[in-house]
Amino acid sequence: MFAGDAALTTHTEDALQRLIYRFSTACKEFDLTISLKKTNIMGQDVSSTPNISIDNYTPKVVEDFTYLGSTISSNLSLESELSKRIGKTASAMARFSDKLWENPSLTTNTKMRVYQACLLSTLFCGSKTWTLYSHQERRLNSFHLRNIRKILGITWQDRVTNKVVLEKAGLPSMFAILKKTDFVA
Repeated sequence: MFAGDAALTTHTEDALQRLIYRFSTACKEFDLTISLKKTNIMGQDVSSTPNISIDNYTPKVVEDFTYLGSTISSNLSLESELSKRIGKTASAMARFSDKLWENPSLTTNTKMRVYQACLLSTLFCGSKTWTLYSHQERRLNSFHLRNIRKILGITWQDRVTNKVVLEKAGLPSMFAILKKTDFVA
């Protein structure tokens, strides 16, 4: 019998220490145990490392951690989250290669629908909380176009413009996708 993960947030170190004390006390009242080895502390955009304790135990201070599938960083950057999302999507892209992307009996439309449903949803998991910089949008667009080119069998040596690639795929650019809030998972 285990409870799920929890994230406690405050604006100050003192407030976090008080909140953790209350949380620990409530857990004891209900005969619950906090897994101290799994407990991490992270300060975001702070000048000094937070010094927090739980029942005379000092949890490890981390620069980033994964919570509910998303990577949260102490420097408030999305770079590690984007790298992780791109990596997971690239891995899925590779797994589909033999049976899907290189299957001549499947239409381009079918391949693009699978790409949208399976790969773009993996890429955008948790993205409603993202605030991207233009270089991050360009990185996502480049990844998106590279995937579409692979699916369509278009190499860079073919000298096909990105606009034509998107038209052949029947898909919008990443910039257009990011503007659609209803698409993002």
